[in-house]
Order: sequence, then structure tokens, then C-alpha cells
Amino acid sequence: MARTFVTPIQAMDDRQKEWFATAMVAMVLADGNISQGEVQALMESIHFLRDQAAVERLKKFVQHQTPPNMPPFSGWAKNPRYRAAMLLDLMEVAISDKDLSPKEKEQFHRLGKMLGFSYDKIEELVQFGTKSLENLPAE
Repeated sequence: MARTFVTPIQAMDDRQKEWFATAMVAMVLADGNISQGEVQALMESIHFLRDQAAVERLKKFVQHQTPPNMPPFSGWAKNPRYRAAMLLDLMEVAISDKDLSPKEKEQFHRLGKMLGFSYDKIEELVQFGTKSLENLPAE
């Protein structure tokens, strides 16, 4: 089932969509431990990419478990809410495995900085993600 995003995907150009999908891959690979379920969820999540060559490139990062190098995000300078929505979606990706490891927090900070957010704003979201995990029912 395709994932629903807070990020307004329809407002993104193809380059921004690829950046967002690449950021999701980087987030999933951050802790060095990726399950088949995470791979499947990730592939379903990047359904918005039209460029099959880009999808194949992202699959190779996952297959080789190598986080991609990324440039800062470009665009939406006048709409920080869109950038914030993207960061919220990336936090959801980070905690989808019901864990937020130190490496995932580090990667989240890197991505947040690339989106133009201050350390304090990024850390607020890290704390939000941590609290969300603490409030999950025990399995």
C-alpha cells in the first residue's frame, strides 16, 4: 500500500522528488540494519518517482547498504512549511522500525541541516520521535 505523506509531493519538481526519495533511503540505511519489511515499505513509499533510472539507483544503495551522498535540498526557500513537512515525513521513516538509534539521529540531523533547519529545531523533532516511540504500546 502506498504511503501517505505530509509533504506536498504534488508541489515538488522531479529533482526535489528524487532528493526526498534519496533522503528516505539514507534514513533507512542510517543504522546499518535494514529488514526486508523496511525495504518493501521503502519501495512502496517512493512510488511518486517517475524516473525509473532514479528508482534503480536508489535500489542499488539499498542492495549495497551504502547511504547515498546528498547535496542540500534546493527549493521552497519561501515555504519553510513544506520543508518542515518533509522533515516530519523523514522522522516517520526513521522510527518506522520502532527504534531511533544514535546513527539515525545523526543522519536525521544531517538531513535537517540540508533542509535549512537549525540544530535546535531538528533536535525538537528528534525529541518528538523519541517520545512517540516511548508512547507506543508494548508488543
